[in-house]
Amino acid sequence: MKVLIIGGTRFLGRHLAESFLKNKHEVTLFHRGKTAAPGFFQGVEEIIGDREHDLSLLENKNWDAVLDTCGYFPRQVRKTAEALHHNVSSYIFVSSVSVYEDQSVRYLTEEAKTAVLKDPDTTEMGENYGALKAACEKEVLNVFGENALIIRPGLIVGPHDYTDRFTYWPHRGTRGGEILVPEMKDPTIRFIDARDLADWTVRMAENQENGVYQAVGGCYNFNHFVQKCITDQNDASIVPVPESFLLEEKVGEWVEMPLWIASEEYRGLDYADDSKAINKGLVFRPMEETIQDTAAWSRSRDIDSDQWKAGLHPDKEATLLKKWKQKVE
Repeated sequence: MKVLIIGGTRFLGRHLAESFLKNKHEVTLFHRGKTAAPGFFQGVEEIIGDREHDLSLLENKNWDAVLDTCGYFPRQVRKTAEALHHNVSSYIFVSSVSVYEDQSVRYLTEEAKTAVLKDPDTTEMGENYGALKAACEKEVLNVFGENALIIRPGLIVGPHDYTDRFTYWPHRGTRGGEILVPEMKDPTIRFIDARDLADWTVRMAENQENGVYQAVGGCYNFNHFVQKCITDQNDASIVPVPESFLLEEKVGEWVEMPLWIASEEYRGLDYADDSKAINKGLVFRPMEETIQDTAAWSRSRDIDSDQWKAGLHPDKEATLLKKWKQKVE
């Protein structure tokens, strides 16, 4: 196959490029040259440009499929789909399980009602993220119809995860000492390794599949997960604290305390139904492999505590641990 990846140098796009190449396909990357300089990948064609202004660079070329991993605004996605309509056979759009109107509902399927933007012209992401992704899906389907494949992942994790939302825990486990963790009423968590998502997406492209598929990932117990993040080479110990204490101390759910969601408003997403994708061959590697590989990648980065994008800062963690111990004494 000849495939065009919009982006392809950062996280999921990078794993997609590697998986397509591993499976002997011909890859073209259309990227801005900001995350990685030209020449980052060996054996791929690169077109350096910004999808906002340079879609004309894609004219007079043909691909079997385009993979859009970085479409966030419907206008942006519509322009891209229209520009590629006559020279690409299928459009694969990476959306999000956050598209649903009511995210508290458990066992959501692909047919559940999606959110609608209050302001279709908004340029503010934030709380509009899910509705924006839903609107982007519609733009792809409007242009490509049955030649569109929409993928709705949950939390994508693994090596090269620049968000740090998952990486915090494997890294924290290797750092040792007392680890503050939320004592969750419901410890169910979900995530998908970017490499599993990429490999499955490649197979879906090869088989010319279409439609909408959730890919939320394996179902895990948070306490078991954190315990697996601790290595035998350090003095790490887990200090569980009630969710009420974390809320009192205004610890931010999900980002400041990764994988923790106290509110029922979003709990349904950890129970979304992946069976449609699993029936098409989606598989998940062992959790331990994802943890170990992510920890190894994290150790290779040269960043200090102030540069992490998610997770408790060590100073705040120490303060919270001290407060909690004083509270229970």
